[in-house]
Amino acid sequence: MRSTVLNIAFVGWTLSIAAVALVVTFVDRTPKSMRWMLRRWARGSQFLTRNIIGAKIEIRGLEQFKDGERPALIVSKHQSELDTFFPLDIYPDLAAIAMKELERYPLIGPVIRKLEYILVSVDGGRKNHLRDVVEGAQRVYAEGRPILIYPEGELMRIGSRQRYRSGVFHIYEALGAPAHPVALSCGLIWPKREWRKNIGRTCVIEFMEPIPPGLDKDTFMREIEIRIETRTMELIEEHGDPEQIAAARERHRLGLTNDDNERVGELGTSAQRGRRASADA
Repeated sequence: MRSTVLNIAFVGWTLSIAAVALVVTFVDRTPKSMRWMLRRWARGSQFLTRNIIGAKIEIRGLEQFKDGERPALIVSKHQSELDTFFPLDIYPDLAAIAMKELERYPLIGPVIRKLEYILVSVDGGRKNHLRDVVEGAQRVYAEGRPILIYPEGELMRIGSRQRYRSGVFHIYEALGAPAHPVALSCGLIWPKREWRKNIGRTCVIEFMEPIPPGLDKDTFMREIEIRIETRTMELIEEHGDPEQIAAARERHRLGLTNDDNERVGELGTSAQRGRRASADA
């Protein structure tokens, strides 16, 4: 019941903000009002999550940013709609990568343009995509705004991992700035696109020590993936229940992606064996 209440409240809140945002795009020529509204949406969504399903959300590592310092490049795990709220609350002027084709949509297009995101066309070849991403990132960096990128490119189930895409390295190389890895365990509360949420759980979003500029591609890609994946599993084990931890460990051990349907049966069987063994002990 509480999951249903949260879902309905969240959709209603989101639609209300979207309707007002659309009007604002025609009134305010600057992105300031739109970013203010995006922060209100993020904070309101957090409020609903905390108060309806009793979620506890910890944010760690922000103490490393002192005297107004902000990260240039945030490289984050992505497990849940929940983990999109916090970057927008902390850095409402951040830029993410979005499809340029969204500009054509009558409702979404004006909002996307006003937020001044990094827009990349899905048409054309890979070289065109990379050029658009790098040029957009350089523009955002010159404006002093943080850049958020999810290197796997999609929402992941807890314990699952996808190949890290090399676009994150090309941004890192072009900016010549540190990359801040972010590990998290938001999927413990708000699983990937699931209606049912987990009541009274705790999750963590952790900004880790930055990776300094100047690393070669292979070293950087290996370092960013190891740091994020290792710490993410540690956070899952810190607050997950036994069943969540067992499933996440198995997915991680097998290297399962979201599309590994052939191995789901193996995962379920193994997790059941683990639970039976724990019960017998």
